[in-house]
Amino acid sequence: MNLEWYYTFIVVAKYENYRKAADELFITQTSVFNHIKNLENLLKLKLFEAKGRNIVLTDDGKFFYSIAVKTISTYEKGIYEMKNSKKKYSFRLNVVVTSYIASYLMPKFLPIFFEVAPNIDISISVMDAHIPQAIEENTYHIGIDRKLPNTDKVIYKNVCEGKIKLIVPNVNANKYLKSEIDFFRKYRILSGNHPSYWTGLIDKIYEIVPEADITKISSVHVTESLIKADQGISYLPIYIFKNTVNKDIRIIESKLIEDPISFTYVIWKKDNSEIKLFLELFTQFIKNEQN
Repeated sequence: MNLEWYYTFIVVAKYENYRKAADELFITQTSVFNHIKNLENLLKLKLFEAKGRNIVLTDDGKFFYSIAVKTISTYEKGIYEMKNSKKKYSFRLNVVVTSYIASYLMPKFLPIFFEVAPNIDISISVMDAHIPQAIEENTYHIGIDRKLPNTDKVIYKNVCEGKIKLIVPNVNANKYLKSEIDFFRKYRILSGNHPSYWTGLIDKIYEIVPEADITKISSVHVTESLIKADQGISYLPIYIFKNTVNKDIRIIESKLIEDPISFTYVIWKKDNSEIKLFLELFTQFIKNEQN
Protein backbone atom coordinates (compact mmCIF):
# COMPACT_ATOMS: atom_id res chain seq x y z
CA MET A 1 0.00 0.00 0.00
CA ASN A 2 1.25 3.46 -0.98
CA LEU A 3 -0.52 6.43 0.63
CA GLU A 4 0.51 8.55 -2.34
CA TRP A 5 -2.04 6.59 -4.38
CA TYR A 6 -4.70 7.68 -1.88
CA TYR A 7 -3.71 11.35 -2.20
CA THR A 8 -3.79 11.06 -5.98
CA PHE A 9 -7.19 9.36 -5.93
CA ILE A 10 -8.69 12.12 -3.76
CA VAL A 11 -7.39 14.89 -6.05
CA VAL A 12 -8.54 13.09 -9.22
CA ALA A 13 -11.96 12.61 -7.62
CA LYS A 14 -12.10 16.34 -6.87
CA TYR A 15 -11.40 17.41 -10.44
CA GLU A 16 -12.53 14.28 -12.34
CA ASN A 17 -9.67 15.18 -14.61
CA TYR A 18 -6.16 13.68 -14.81
CA ARG A 19 -4.49 16.83 -16.13
CA LYS A 20 -5.84 19.10 -13.40
CA ALA A 21 -4.92 16.55 -10.76
CA ALA A 22 -1.39 16.35 -12.16
CA ASP A 23 -1.09 20.15 -12.05
CA GLU A 24 -2.10 20.26 -8.37
CA LEU A 25 0.12 17.33 -7.40
CA PHE A 26 3.09 18.56 -9.46
CA ILE A 27 3.52 15.18 -11.15
CA THR A 28 2.93 13.98 -14.71
CA GLN A 29 -0.41 12.79 -16.02
CA THR A 30 1.20 9.40 -16.60
CA SER A 31 2.10 9.18 -12.92
CA VAL A 32 -1.45 10.14 -11.93
CA PHE A 33 -2.88 7.48 -14.25
CA ASN A 34 -0.46 4.85 -12.90
CA HIS A 35 -1.33 5.67 -9.28
CA ILE A 36 -5.01 5.14 -10.00
CA LYS A 37 -4.36 1.91 -11.89
CA ASN A 38 -2.16 0.58 -9.06
CA LEU A 39 -4.88 1.40 -6.56
CA GLU A 40 -7.56 -0.25 -8.68
CA ASN A 41 -5.40 -3.37 -9.06
CA LEU A 42 -4.85 -3.52 -5.32
CA LEU A 43 -8.55 -3.10 -4.52
CA LYS A 44 -9.69 -5.14 -7.53
CA LEU A 45 -12.24 -2.41 -8.18
CA LYS A 46 -12.91 0.09 -10.95
CA LEU A 47 -12.79 3.55 -9.34
CA PHE A 48 -13.40 5.76 -12.39
CA GLU A 49 -15.19 5.37 -15.69
CA ALA A 50 -15.18 7.44 -18.86
CA LYS A 51 -18.11 9.74 -19.54
CA GLY A 52 -17.64 11.50 -22.84
CA ARG A 53 -14.28 13.23 -22.64
CA ASN A 54 -14.37 13.28 -18.86
CA ILE A 55 -14.05 10.71 -16.10
CA VAL A 56 -16.45 10.20 -13.19
CA LEU A 57 -16.41 8.13 -10.04
CA THR A 58 -18.03 4.72 -10.24
CA ASP A 59 -20.30 3.57 -7.41
CA ASP A 60 -17.32 1.72 -5.96
CA GLY A 61 -15.23 4.87 -6.35
CA LYS A 62 -17.82 6.93 -4.47
CA PHE A 63 -17.86 4.38 -1.65
CA PHE A 64 -14.07 4.24 -1.50
CA TYR A 65 -13.75 8.04 -1.49
CA SER A 66 -14.93 8.37 2.11
CA ILE A 67 -12.56 5.57 3.13
CA ALA A 68 -9.64 7.30 1.43
CA VAL A 69 -10.41 10.64 3.10
CA LYS A 70 -10.63 9.00 6.53
CA THR A 71 -7.39 7.10 5.91
CA ILE A 72 -5.46 10.23 4.96
CA SER A 73 -7.03 12.19 7.82
CA THR A 74 -6.00 9.52 10.34
CA TYR A 75 -2.48 9.42 8.89
CA GLU A 76 -2.04 13.20 8.98
CA LYS A 77 -3.46 13.44 12.49
CA GLY A 78 -1.01 10.79 13.65
CA ILE A 79 1.93 12.63 12.08
CA TYR A 80 0.80 15.89 13.68
CA GLU A 81 0.50 14.29 17.10
CA MET A 82 3.91 12.65 16.78
CA LYS A 83 5.57 15.92 15.77
CA ASN A 84 3.97 17.74 18.68
CA SER A 85 4.39 14.98 21.27
CA LYS A 86 7.63 16.49 22.57
CA LYS A 87 6.32 20.03 22.78
CA LYS A 88 5.59 21.07 26.33
CA TYR A 89 2.31 22.94 26.32
CA SER A 90 1.02 24.21 29.65
CA PHE A 91 -2.62 24.28 28.53
CA ARG A 92 -4.83 23.38 25.56
CA LEU A 93 -7.32 26.14 24.80
CA ASN A 94 -10.35 25.04 22.77
CA VAL A 95 -11.97 27.92 20.87
CA VAL A 96 -15.06 27.82 18.65
CA VAL A 97 -15.84 30.62 16.18
CA THR A 98 -18.24 31.33 13.33
CA SER A 99 -17.03 30.90 9.75
CA TYR A 100 -16.94 34.69 9.38
CA ILE A 101 -14.64 35.05 12.39
CA ALA A 102 -12.54 32.15 11.13
CA SER A 103 -12.09 33.75 7.71
CA TYR A 104 -11.59 37.42 8.57
CA LEU A 105 -10.26 37.63 12.12
CA MET A 106 -8.43 34.46 13.11
CA PRO A 107 -5.74 34.63 10.38
CA LYS A 108 -4.76 38.08 11.70
CA PHE A 109 -5.19 37.37 15.40
CA LEU A 110 -3.61 33.94 15.82
CA PRO A 111 -0.03 35.02 14.94
CA ILE A 112 -0.32 37.60 17.73
CA PHE A 113 -1.51 34.95 20.17
CA PHE A 114 1.19 32.47 19.12
CA GLU A 115 3.90 35.05 19.70
CA VAL A 116 2.66 36.08 23.15
CA ALA A 117 1.68 32.60 24.37
CA PRO A 118 3.86 29.96 22.67
CA ASN A 119 3.29 27.55 25.57
CA ILE A 120 -0.49 27.43 25.06
CA ASP A 121 -1.79 24.91 22.55
CA ILE A 122 -4.85 26.35 20.83
CA SER A 123 -7.52 24.54 18.82
CA ILE A 124 -9.94 26.46 16.58
CA SER A 125 -13.28 24.91 15.57
CA VAL A 126 -15.89 26.47 13.28
CA MET A 127 -19.61 26.48 14.09
CA ASP A 128 -22.26 28.85 12.73
CA ALA A 129 -24.96 28.07 15.32
CA HIS A 130 -25.37 27.18 19.01
CA ILE A 131 -21.98 28.51 20.11
CA PRO A 132 -23.28 29.76 23.51
CA GLN A 133 -24.78 26.34 24.18
CA ALA A 134 -21.46 24.68 23.36
CA ILE A 135 -19.73 26.94 25.90
CA GLU A 136 -22.45 26.26 28.45
CA GLU A 137 -21.91 22.51 28.01
CA ASN A 138 -18.12 22.96 28.49
CA THR A 139 -17.39 21.64 25.00
CA TYR A 140 -15.14 24.66 24.39
CA HIS A 141 -13.39 27.17 26.64
CA ILE A 142 -14.13 30.25 24.51
CA GLY A 143 -16.63 31.08 21.79
CA ILE A 144 -16.65 34.04 19.41
CA ASP A 145 -20.06 34.72 17.89
CA ARG A 146 -21.88 37.49 16.05
CA LYS A 147 -25.12 36.96 17.95
CA LEU A 148 -26.05 37.94 21.49
CA PRO A 149 -25.99 34.79 23.67
CA ASN A 150 -29.50 33.59 24.56
CA THR A 151 -28.49 32.00 27.85
CA ASP A 152 -27.58 33.46 31.24
CA LYS A 153 -25.30 30.52 32.06
CA VAL A 154 -22.29 31.97 30.26
CA ILE A 155 -20.21 35.13 30.55
CA TYR A 156 -19.85 37.39 27.52
CA LYS A 157 -18.64 40.78 26.38
CA ASN A 158 -19.27 42.56 23.13
CA VAL A 159 -16.45 43.96 21.05
CA CYS A 160 -17.38 46.62 18.53
CA GLU A 161 -16.42 45.81 14.95
CA GLY A 162 -16.91 49.39 13.88
CA LYS A 163 -19.10 50.85 11.22
CA ILE A 164 -20.89 48.89 8.54
CA LYS A 165 -20.93 50.54 5.11
CA LEU A 166 -22.70 50.00 1.81
CA ILE A 167 -20.23 48.19 -0.46
CA VAL A 168 -20.82 48.27 -4.22
CA PRO A 169 -18.96 47.15 -7.37
CA ASN A 170 -16.38 49.64 -8.58
CA VAL A 171 -17.06 49.53 -12.32
CA ASN A 172 -17.12 52.27 -14.95
CA ALA A 173 -20.87 51.89 -15.39
CA ASN A 174 -21.33 53.09 -11.80
CA LYS A 175 -19.22 56.19 -12.24
CA TYR A 176 -22.19 58.53 -12.04
CA LEU A 177 -24.17 56.64 -9.39
CA LYS A 178 -23.84 58.35 -6.02
CA SER A 179 -26.76 57.74 -3.67
CA GLU A 180 -27.82 54.46 -2.13
CA ILE A 181 -31.13 54.70 -4.01
CA ASP A 182 -29.26 54.49 -7.32
CA PHE A 183 -27.62 51.25 -6.23
CA PHE A 184 -30.75 49.81 -4.58
CA ARG A 185 -32.56 50.17 -7.91
CA LYS A 186 -29.75 48.82 -10.07
CA TYR A 187 -28.46 45.87 -8.05
CA ARG A 188 -29.64 42.86 -6.16
CA ILE A 189 -29.13 43.56 -2.44
CA LEU A 190 -27.28 40.69 -0.75
CA SER A 191 -28.64 40.43 2.78
CA GLY A 192 -28.37 38.10 5.76
CA ASN A 193 -24.60 38.13 6.25
CA HIS A 194 -25.02 39.33 9.82
CA PRO A 195 -27.58 37.79 12.21
CA SER A 196 -28.52 41.03 13.99
CA TYR A 197 -28.99 44.10 11.86
CA TRP A 198 -30.41 42.90 8.55
CA THR A 199 -34.10 42.60 9.53
CA GLY A 200 -34.40 46.28 10.39
CA LEU A 201 -32.17 47.27 7.49
CA ILE A 202 -34.36 45.45 4.97
CA ASP A 203 -37.45 47.26 6.27
CA LYS A 204 -35.72 50.61 5.79
CA ILE A 205 -34.61 49.71 2.26
CA TYR A 206 -38.16 48.70 1.28
CA GLU A 207 -39.47 52.01 2.67
CA ILE A 208 -37.16 53.86 0.28
CA VAL A 209 -37.30 51.48 -2.70
CA PRO A 210 -40.37 49.19 -2.46
CA GLU A 211 -39.31 47.29 -5.61
CA ALA A 212 -35.84 46.49 -4.22
CA ASP A 213 -34.55 43.00 -5.10
CA ILE A 214 -33.20 41.41 -1.91
CA THR A 215 -31.49 38.01 -1.79
CA LYS A 216 -30.27 36.27 1.36
CA ILE A 217 -26.60 35.25 1.28
CA SER A 218 -25.40 34.23 4.74
CA SER A 219 -21.69 34.02 3.90
CA VAL A 220 -19.71 37.27 4.06
CA HIS A 221 -17.02 35.74 1.85
CA VAL A 222 -19.55 34.81 -0.87
CA THR A 223 -21.16 38.24 -0.58
CA GLU A 224 -17.79 39.94 -1.02
CA SER A 225 -17.01 37.78 -4.07
CA LEU A 226 -20.38 38.55 -5.70
CA ILE A 227 -19.87 42.29 -5.21
CA LYS A 228 -16.43 42.10 -6.81
CA ALA A 229 -18.03 40.18 -9.70
CA ASP A 230 -20.55 43.02 -10.21
CA GLN A 231 -23.42 40.79 -9.10
CA GLY A 232 -24.82 42.70 -6.15
CA ILE A 233 -24.33 45.15 -3.28
CA SER A 234 -24.37 44.74 0.49
CA TYR A 235 -23.63 46.28 3.86
CA LEU A 236 -20.34 44.90 5.21
CA PRO A 237 -17.83 45.78 7.93
CA ILE A 238 -15.33 48.11 6.30
CA TYR A 239 -12.44 46.80 8.40
CA ILE A 240 -12.36 43.60 6.32
CA PHE A 241 -10.96 45.79 3.55
CA LYS A 242 -8.43 47.45 5.85
CA ASN A 243 -4.85 47.56 4.54
CA THR A 244 -5.89 46.09 1.19
CA VAL A 245 -5.73 47.76 -2.18
CA ASN A 246 -9.04 46.75 -3.69
CA LYS A 247 -10.03 48.24 -7.00
CA ASP A 248 -13.09 46.01 -7.33
CA ILE A 249 -15.20 47.60 -4.59
CA ARG A 250 -16.38 51.06 -3.66
CA ILE A 251 -17.61 52.28 -0.28
CA ILE A 252 -20.75 54.45 -0.37
CA GLU A 253 -21.46 57.06 2.28
CA SER A 254 -25.14 56.57 3.05
CA LYS A 255 -27.37 59.62 3.30
CA LEU A 256 -30.83 58.12 3.75
CA ILE A 257 -30.09 55.09 5.92
CA GLU A 258 -28.00 55.24 9.08
CA ASP A 259 -25.10 52.81 8.85
CA PRO A 260 -25.57 49.95 11.31
CA ILE A 261 -23.01 48.87 13.89
CA SER A 262 -22.30 45.21 14.55
CA PHE A 263 -20.71 43.52 17.53
CA THR A 264 -18.68 40.40 18.05
CA TYR A 265 -19.47 38.58 21.27
CA VAL A 266 -16.71 36.75 23.11
CA ILE A 267 -18.25 34.04 25.30
CA TRP A 268 -16.78 31.96 28.10
CA LYS A 269 -17.92 30.18 31.26
CA LYS A 270 -14.93 29.62 33.51
CA ASP A 271 -12.03 31.91 34.30
CA ASN A 272 -8.40 30.89 34.26
CA SER A 273 -5.18 32.64 33.32
CA GLU A 274 -5.13 31.23 29.76
CA ILE A 275 -8.70 32.34 29.03
CA LYS A 276 -8.04 35.77 30.51
CA LEU A 277 -4.94 36.17 28.34
CA PHE A 278 -6.87 35.22 25.20
CA LEU A 279 -9.64 37.70 26.05
CA GLU A 280 -7.17 40.51 26.71
CA LEU A 281 -5.27 39.90 23.47
CA PHE A 282 -8.41 39.52 21.35
CA THR A 283 -10.03 42.65 22.81
CA GLN A 284 -6.89 44.68 22.09
CA PHE A 285 -6.65 43.18 18.61
CA ILE A 286 -10.21 44.25 17.76
CA LYS A 287 -9.51 47.73 19.13
CA ASN A 288 -6.43 48.05 16.93
CA GLU A 289 -8.35 46.81 13.88
CA GLN A 290 -10.81 49.68 14.24
CA ASN A 291 -8.12 52.36 14.23
